[in-house]
Amino acid sequence: MNLLLFAAGCAKTPAGMNRLALGTKSRPMKEKLMDITVVGAHRFAATPERATLSLSAGFESEAKEEAMQMTTRLVTDLHGELQALTATKPSPITWFAVMPIQTRSWRPYHDKGKILPTRYGAAASLSVKFRDFKALMYLASDLGGRPGVTLNGVVWTLTEVTKAKVEAKVLAGAVKRAHERASVMATAAGASSIGAVEIADPGLLRDVVSTAESG
Repeated sequence: MNLLLFAAGCAKTPAGMNRLALGTKSRPMKEKLMDITVVGAHRFAATPERATLSLSAGFESEAKEEAMQMTTRLVTDLHGELQALTATKPSPITWFAVMPIQTRSWRPYHDKGKILPTRYGAAASLSVKFRDFKALMYLASDLGGRPGVTLNGVVWTLTEVTKAKVEAKVLAGAVKRAHERASVMATAAGASSIGAVEIADPGLLRDVVSTAESG
């Protein structure tokens, strides 16, 4: 976030830069102004509220039909288990998604140039979002040992309501921190007052002509 102040002060999100104006009185009845650029940042740690497990299910074989049949059977079983979890009250998951099965074929490499039989593979990607982390642990432990299942990772997130509150708190903290830094500069330069002039997202602060020239 960019903030233009009269005298001193600014704010930013972690990637932003802020523009400030600092005011002093150097002669009677006339105020001399100058611009100062200050960066302010703030961090806040929050406990995750949701966890999305990503996994893939599939098999490969020298027979295309076999790879497809085995994968279809596995994906169908997993889909049924996830539906059962959804039906429990309260459900440990908020949603899940099963993507269509995709197929591929390739010829394995042989270091002596021997032509090997073509192999076929079939696999589907699945995602499951948990509100209950113990249920996530149990399911990951169970699925991780099953043939054909690969656990790809977990993404930890907040709910949208909490995310909005945290973002507001972080932004306010960044503004406060930047304002404090700018105030120190203003005091050191002999500034007599401070006030906000402009606020903008990073890179969007208007190209202001020096306040000293425009005042």
